[in-house]
Amino acid sequence: MTNPDLMALLQAHGGLSAGLTRFRNGLVSDGWIEKGSLFATPVTLDRVAAQQARAVAQAFPDATLLVGAPACGAVPASAVARHLGCRVAYVLLQPEAAWHRMNIPKPPERVVYIDDLICTGQDACLALHFLRQEGHTVLGVSAWISRAALSGEQLVTLAPPPFRLLDASELGPDSTFEFQDIRE
Repeated sequence: MTNPDLMALLQAHGGLSAGLTRFRNGLVSDGWIEKGSLFATPVTLDRVAAQQARAVAQAFPDATLLVGAPACGAVPASAVARHLGCRVAYVLLQPEAAWHRMNIPKPPERVVYIDDLICTGQDACLALHFLRQEGHTVLGVSAWISRAALSGEQLVTLAPPPFRLLDASELGPDSTFEFQDIRE
């Protein structure tokens, strides 16, 4: 599903940075997304949350709980849950997966994991494994944009990635990174 509104909002708020980029995880891209540009303006974030809520309602109409991780999905999960009238909980991923003490849901819940941007999918997979281990039914994942496919999971995004991942081994010795140590 492509949502031109999300891309227009990112563009308008300076959230799309084109240029050779090295992420903290070692991946290389021809640009990166500064999601903080949308978080900084609650009215704008709420517009994106409303779009994500519509996508969640359509793809996962039986969801009873939305879950986000504090580093990437807690704020979107809360905002989307407000639009859907759902409960929300937060899963901590470090040092090991655990519930945040604010809400420890009792199983079984029908859960959608909410994120803003998924780069490698490692954190999302860790969260999904934890949710299943806790006795919940994972319906799927909703993210604004995902660079990873999340094999075996239903993934609903608002837009495709605007920048390509590149093979670092194919970069020339004179390649200069415009952006380094980036975490999307």
